Amino acid sequence: MKRFLSIKSILIICLLGAMVSLIGCTPSVSVHTGTVSGVINVYWPGVGYATGAARVDVLGEGIFTVSSFSDGSYTLNNVPVGQHTITVFKHGYITAQQVVNVVEGQTVTSVDFNLETIESVEQLGGLYYYGFNLDIAPFNNLKVRQAINYAIDKETLIDEINLEFGYNMVVAQGPIPPNMIGYNSSLTGYSYDVAEAQTLLSEAGYPQGFNTDLYYNILDSGFHHFVAQKIQTYLAQVGIDAELHGIGWTELLGLVDQGELPFFRLGWGADTPDPTDFLYSLYHSTSSNNNAHYSNLTVDSQIEQAWETIDETEFIQLIQQIESTIVNDVPAIYLYHY
Repeated sequence: MKRFLSIKSILIICLLGAMVSLIGCTPSVSVHTGTVSGVINVYWPGVGYATGAARVDVLGEGIFTVSSFSDGSYTLNNVPVGQHTITVFKHGYITAQQVVNVVEGQTVTSVDFNLETIESVEQLGGLYYYGFNLDIAPFNNLKVRQAINYAIDKETLIDEINLEFGYNMVVAQGPIPPNMIGYNSSLTGYSYDVAEAQTLLSEAGYPQGFNTDLYYNILDSGFHHFVAQKIQTYLAQVGIDAELHGIGWTELLGLVDQGELPFFRLGWGADTPDPTDFLYSLYHSTSSNNNAHYSNLTVDSQIEQAWETIDETEFIQLIQQIESTIVNDVPAIYLYHY
C-alpha cells in the first residue's frame, strides 16, 4: 500500500511539473541569448561628431534601448542567438544599420554608429533668453515668474533691438527655434499686460515689488547691456528694482554653473536637429546645462519618451506638449530666436 501511494505521489508530482511548464511558470532566466553593446555618435553640424542619444533596435525582435545622452553608450540585453540587424534611429538624422552575429552568453562589443544629418548649422537656430534660478526666492514662485513675463513688451523690445543693431530677430514664444522639427507656430507665450503682472505680484506676496540682481555678459557692441536696460525699465513699472551687473562671459558662465545667480542672460544654440536634445539640455532635471534648476518629473519622462518615439506625428505632438508645459512653468523669459 505504501509502495502504491509512493508511485502515485511521483506521478502527481510529474503531472504538476508538466502543467507548470505548459502554463509558463518557469524561472525567468533568458536562454539562448547574448548581448550587443556600443556607442552612438551624432554629427553636430559645423562642429563634428559627439556622443549622443538615439533609439537602438534589434530589427524585428521588439528589443530596443536609448543610448546615453552623456556618453552615447548602449546595451541590448537578451538578444536571441543568431544574425540580427541593429538599427539606430534619431529624428533629423539618417537611419543607420549594422548586421551582427549574436552568440549565446557572449557580448558583441563595439557595435558603434556615426549618425549623419543633412541639416546645416544655419538651419538649427538658437534662443536668446533671461533665465531664472528656481532655487532662489522670489523666483521659486511661479506667479513671480509669470508676472515678470507679462511685464515685458517683447514685441516692442525686439523691434527696438532690430532697429538699433540692424538685426532681423524673431520673437520667441517658447524655447524651440522655428527651423527645428516640432516648432509650434501656434504656441502662445505671455503677452504684454502690466495689470496682470501687478495682480500676480500681489497674489505672490509682493504687492510693492522687490529688489533683485540681473546679470549679463559685456560685449564691445553694448548689445547685452542695451537689452538688460530695457528689461530693467519694464520691470521698474511693476515695482521690481533690478540692479544690473555686466561681467565677463567666463565669469558669468562660472557663476551660473555654480547656481549662484538669481536672474541671468544666456543663449542656447542647437547642437543637433533633434528638439529632444535641445529640451533635454535646458530642462531635464539631470542635465548639467539646466541652469534654471528646473525640475518636472513629467517633462523628464516625456523627454526620454521622445527619444524612443519613431512615428513623426506622435513625436511632434509629444515635443509640443513638453514645450507647452515648460512655457507654463516659466523657467525663463524667452526673448527671440536666431
